[in-house]
Amino acid sequence: MTVLKKFGPYAAFLGVALVLAYATANIPWLRDLFIHPDGHFDPERFYLSLALLFGVGYGLNYFAPKTAIPSFVWAVLFGMALQVPLYALTMNLEALKMVVELLAAFVLFAGGVEVPIKNFKKYFAPIATLSLAGTVLTVMLFAYVLSGLTGFFDIQVSIVTILVVAAILASIDPTAIIPTLDQLHFRKPFLRDIAVSESAVNDVVGTILTRFFLVAALGATAGAMVTVEDGLAPLFTRTVLDSFALEIVWGVLVGLLGAKILSIWGKSVRETHWSDPALFFAVPIFCFALGSIAGGSGFLAAFVAGLLFEAKAETKIVRNFFEKLVDGFMKPVIFLLLGALVALDVMVDTMAIGVLAALVFMFIVRPAVVFSSLMPWMSRHNALLTWREVMFLSFIRETGAIPAVLILTAVAAGIVHAEFVFAIGMWVILLTLTIEPPFTPLLARYLGITKD
Repeated sequence: MTVLKKFGPYAAFLGVALVLAYATANIPWLRDLFIHPDGHFDPERFYLSLALLFGVGYGLNYFAPKTAIPSFVWAVLFGMALQVPLYALTMNLEALKMVVELLAAFVLFAGGVEVPIKNFKKYFAPIATLSLAGTVLTVMLFAYVLSGLTGFFDIQVSIVTILVVAAILASIDPTAIIPTLDQLHFRKPFLRDIAVSESAVNDVVGTILTRFFLVAALGATAGAMVTVEDGLAPLFTRTVLDSFALEIVWGVLVGLLGAKILSIWGKSVRETHWSDPALFFAVPIFCFALGSIAGGSGFLAAFVAGLLFEAKAETKIVRNFFEKLVDGFMKPVIFLLLGALVALDVMVDTMAIGVLAALVFMFIVRPAVVFSSLMPWMSRHNALLTWREVMFLSFIRETGAIPAVLILTAVAAGIVHAEFVFAIGMWVILLTLTIEPPFTPLLARYLGITKD
């Protein structure tokens, strides 16, 4: 009975996924219910697919907590099982790209809202070092790893494509383990703030770097890059650095404008006691759009607007509703759509390199990046961080929603070797989300960084 109770939810999940996959692919009337016999776009079938997407997202949020595996992993699995019913949502990659970018803007805005601005300022130096220098270092190291692995497995992939993959996966997302972090009583509570804050800033840096390498991959000079050094060299030129600085400046300025709008809204709520949440949703869209139009990072603008917004008692109900909507709806939708695009034959063919790359990424690249980035805060007397705490921070940097969005963006843009980008990204996302969250409490206790 104990075994059934322990493993029953896993068997039920897998069983339902297999039944759905078989039924929707092999029962003609069920297949025709979601895909027009002529294969063209049908608005009614689109709406039906959309309703199914939302319904499955609800079911995952309800049942996934009964397992130790994060709901995002189950979302990818069910997305793979429902590729036929979700075809109406994935057949137009350009439209799909627009949808997931909008969802990403909400995710980054929510990440900014999640971070206490007071703690962000207090620990800005290690956060900035880890999320800026650390992200660039992650791209460099993982690019070398992928270059070596593709050579070992005799896979022909361009260097610029490898750099795109490395930039996509340099972003991190502790959303899957935030509930776990909230249950842990750290001896130094700021560890949680550093992890969440670094993640939010890191996501913005990762999106900027991904866009840079994606433009290079789609350009005429992509073939001239024959080594990792060739691909990285333009990143440190004066022109590119000035372009990055301009993106950051405009992104911050637009984010400040968005934060000001929210501040005025918050004041009106306190005075009128009427908290219409519409503006709270409009601001991240506005910041993302205006930031992009102005030549800045729209994602950074959305993040800054959320970071500078401090919810008071009168507006906390709106903030809580928004955060639950992002975590319980928008992020599962991203992973469901990602799973709906998975080509199983490609995943099987790339299993060896994908699994090996993910393990090296988790247990060699990221610890090396975290320790080298945070060394200044470990080496002096009365150091801010101990090696045990840094080891813990290096383990909870799983890959999540933003890399999933960037994978979809790269594929929709028509990048060369798109199947390789998708497969390696999927293997890293799946393994980091499957391995790291369940073991986080055990590692924290083993390292002795939590209270009993």
